[in-house]
Formats: sequence, C-alpha cells, structure tokens
Amino acid sequence: MINYNDLAKKYFSGRINADEENELYAWVREDESHLDQLHAWEDEWKGSEENSQDVSWERMLGRIAAREVLEGGDFRTTKKTVRWWPYAAAAVMALGILLRVALPHDNRQIYAMEAPVGEKCRVFLPDSTVVWLNSDSRLSFDESFNHKVRNVKLVGEGYFEVAHNENKPFSVICGDVSVLVRGTKFNVSAYPEERFVSASVVEGHVSFINEDAHLELYKGQSAQYDLLAGAFSRSLENPEDAVAWTQSRFKYDDITLRELSVKLSRTYAVRFHFNTTEHLDQRFNISLRNNETLPEVLQALEFIIPVKARIEGDNVYIDKKHN
Repeated sequence: MINYNDLAKKYFSGRINADEENELYAWVREDESHLDQLHAWEDEWKGSEENSQDVSWERMLGRIAAREVLEGGDFRTTKKTVRWWPYAAAAVMALGILLRVALPHDNRQIYAMEAPVGEKCRVFLPDSTVVWLNSDSRLSFDESFNHKVRNVKLVGEGYFEVAHNENKPFSVICGDVSVLVRGTKFNVSAYPEERFVSASVVEGHVSFINEDAHLELYKGQSAQYDLLAGAFSRSLENPEDAVAWTQSRFKYDDITLRELSVKLSRTYAVRFHFNTTEHLDQRFNISLRNNETLPEVLQALEFIIPVKARIEGDNVYIDKKHN
C-alpha cells in the first residue's frame, strides 16, 4: 500500500523520483480533500525543517529547473501536459498549463506558465497572488520575484487577484506599458496581434503607465493604450464584462465580426475563413452566459448579422446568408 505521506515528504525535500511524483500527483487529483491533506503535511514538514521557507523555495526551484530547463533561453514547447506544483510557502500551482523554465544569458531562471489556444487556466504565484490566464496567453517571471519587487510579464490576457503587500509593488509588464498595483483585482489584455492594451479594475486601484505618461484607474474603471498612437484613453467597458471570460461567459459590446472571430479562434482553437467580407466591420453586441459550445455561439451570431457559419473540423467558414 502506498504511503502518500512519505511521498509528500520526499517531494517537499526534492528526493522524489519521476514515478513517485506521478503517483502523488494522481492521488492529489482524485479528491479535493487530498489537496487539503497535502497542505497539512506540508505545514508539518516545514515545522520540522531547520531551513527557512526561502531555502525551501530555492530547493523547489532547483527541482523544477532540473526537470524543465531549456537551453539558450528561448521558450520551446516540450509536450502538452498538466503539471501541478504544491502550494507551499512560495510555490507555483498550475492547472492545465505548460510550465517551462529557461536560462537566459545572465543565468537567471525564468518561469513561464501558458494557457494553450482553446484552454484557460489558473495559477498561484509565490506571493499567493492568483492569476487566471485566458486562451493563448503566457505569464512569466524570474527568480527575483517576491524578493524586493513582484514583476511579471504577460503576453495575452490575464485576470489578477494580487496579494496585498505595501512593501513589494506588483507590476504586470506588457511590452512598453505596465500595470502597477499593491493589492487589487484587475484584468489586462495584451495580445501581440491587437492594437490596444486594455486594463479594467474590478477592485482597488492601479497605475497604467509607460515611459512618458500614466493613467490612474479605480474600481469600476477601464482604459486602453493605443500602441500605434502611443496614448492612453479611458474606456466605457464595464470591468465585470471584461472578466466574463473567467466564468466562460461572452459579453462584447460594439464589436465587429472581424474582432469577434479572433477571440473565438483563441477560445475554441479554430481558424475562421471568410467567403464574404460584406459584414466584417459591422458592429454589434453579443452576450452569451451558459458556457455555450461553438455551434451555439455561431447560431447566435447568425441571428445578429446576415451570415451563415459552417464548421469543418478545426475550420469555420463564414458565407453570406441568402434569403
């Protein structure tokens, strides 16, 4: 009979082998109570350790690096998998994502979490901040995270519930712009193929900044940064609508078919093909609240604008609707 307590202790200390780790992982996934039990064992283990929590964290990083290091500093996908790291003093918990480590030229370890196209995931950062990553999004940070500052880089979209710490500012860096907070809930969208970086504050206060300017945003406020114009502007978007994707809801106001197709491509991992361009830039509102399938979304779309959608494998074809 497997002694999972012993496996947990071996995991915390870095002495577990791959087969044992997989066995422990499978056990944790069986029941939510198993995760609670693991946390309890972790507390016991930390209480018996002479080392500090920081040392324990460094040990864990070393274990992750040993398994996940990628030479040269570029992020290359290994294989699609689900990985779980125990939520310890400063651990990373990643559900349904790829966790990869790279060594850049300055030898600092980089940790990256990615939600592949067609998937979403939740991540617990070392400071207890919770991040939801939308489809086709990546979050990364280096080994200095949570020492004096808390800086993360985002490509794509993420909803953040930042653990409060006045002494350690938290920054979400999206290319030339950043969102600076102390502790709050907010959404950031920064897909590389889109013209705007947007931020919406659900709770608290953030500073939306770049080299030359900044915009203060408070609860219930949203704003955009125009990458082409290099300027901030306030938006009428409701922050609750901005985070609807975390609950598998759609709510887009004043969106075009062209823009919607990009979002649906990410959400459902499909490619859109337009046999008609007549309604590509027509603006409309669409709201779906019941975790709809792609066929249901397309059916709703057909009621709004005069197009006909058909699905063939991973492709969606948009034709003009004929009366």
